[in-house]
Amino acid sequence: MRTLLLTPPSPLIMNPETLEEDLCPPKTWVPLGISYLASSLKKSGFDAIARDLHDWQWEQAGTLIRNTTPEIVGISCFTFNRFNSFRLASWVKSIDPEIKVIIGGPHATFFPVQILTNYSHIIDLVVLGQGEDTLVKIVRCFHESEGLEDISGLAFERDGQVHVNLPPLNSSCLEDIPFPDYSSFDLMEYKSPEIPPQYQELPGTHIITSRGCPFNCFFCSVGKFFGGKWNSRSADNVLDELEMLAEERGVQHVYFSDDLFTLSHSRTVEICRKMIDRRLEMAWVAETRVDCVNEEMLFWMKKAGCYRIYYGLESGSPRILKNIRKGFTVTQVEKAFRMTHQAGIEPSCFLMIGNPGESPETIGETVDLIWSIKPATMPILGITTVLPGSELYESAKKQGLIEDSFWLSEKPPPLYTGEHTEDELIALQLLLTKGINPDLYEQLCEMGFDESFFHLRKLGS
Repeated sequence: MRTLLLTPPSPLIMNPETLEEDLCPPKTWVPLGISYLASSLKKSGFDAIARDLHDWQWEQAGTLIRNTTPEIVGISCFTFNRFNSFRLASWVKSIDPEIKVIIGGPHATFFPVQILTNYSHIIDLVVLGQGEDTLVKIVRCFHESEGLEDISGLAFERDGQVHVNLPPLNSSCLEDIPFPDYSSFDLMEYKSPEIPPQYQELPGTHIITSRGCPFNCFFCSVGKFFGGKWNSRSADNVLDELEMLAEERGVQHVYFSDDLFTLSHSRTVEICRKMIDRRLEMAWVAETRVDCVNEEMLFWMKKAGCYRIYYGLESGSPRILKNIRKGFTVTQVEKAFRMTHQAGIEPSCFLMIGNPGESPETIGETVDLIWSIKPATMPILGITTVLPGSELYESAKKQGLIEDSFWLSEKPPPLYTGEHTEDELIALQLLLTKGINPDLYEQLCEMGFDESFFHLRKLGS
């Protein structure tokens, strides 16, 4: 059975002169989700094709479906792009109602009942959680004309009732999953803005060496999606994939996009030492927490080609860190950045504005910390957003800020407005920008954005 695995076209930007949709955000990363699904199906003997429709027009998507003549179409469904996933499912069914449409991903995992209650006319099945094993079982059942009722990690509608078979608590060994299928992707088309200019022209990709996170940050949904577990691949398995990427795809730059790359000290050092032993000369980046690094680890990371680490700080205020349950202290932040600088690696960070308890005073504490730890690049700033699966989402529901029915709209996920309006949140973001990057702040002011425009004075009242 031929299965077509798709990421939907991204939200397009309307051209005000022609009133046509003609722009979309640039491609950043190869969609590893559908790549893993394709390789898993192929390993099991099924015909699978993965396509990234990120920058496609809808008519192009329709032509692909007609020309490919799939029997099954799988569609990834993330919260930010959920309605394009539903729209793509509708396109598939309009072309051939007999095609089985399956969706999976974080948003689908958190709202299977809502999705099937409202979209069962265009969506046949919802896969929950990590989908490789589940999808193989589904396709095998379709191929052999068997029932789907006993497959774990699957939701479906029968006779007006939605049935949800939860995935098993313990996920499959990650090393049983074959490496992602890159056959449909041109790596040079993917350019993440997080990669410095000097590395942008190198053939590169991102890889995932572990899944999940054992921590329980208030704003994050990763823990719920992966059941609060962290599962990792062995160093040899990781190195085999890196060698494959170097030999077959010419990869010279890698972004380790694990939610928590360095949780295991010994595994991290082993990966680095084996990169050196196998003479894999790659420039690379990783993401982790400040309480998951030490001097020995950083030494080997630098020696193996790591030039930058992104730390999820979120805030420099002890009160905010406690409120969002980050589980580390400002002192630990300072120590990690000092060690990273000393190792010759660029420490960078992510910051969030607007978590519970945020104020001009906590923004000031964050500014002071940033000047103290001296990140090598401008911190990546975001405003706290309410996402399904997080405890912040449940709190926002209790505050009356959002209901589950919100996700039936086409609106983007909302900012957290439990304590500040959207304008005040933007004002706080500007205040932080002014403190850590005055030049950028001046540029924003020249564009018409400043604190007075957003009534910053209200925040001190």
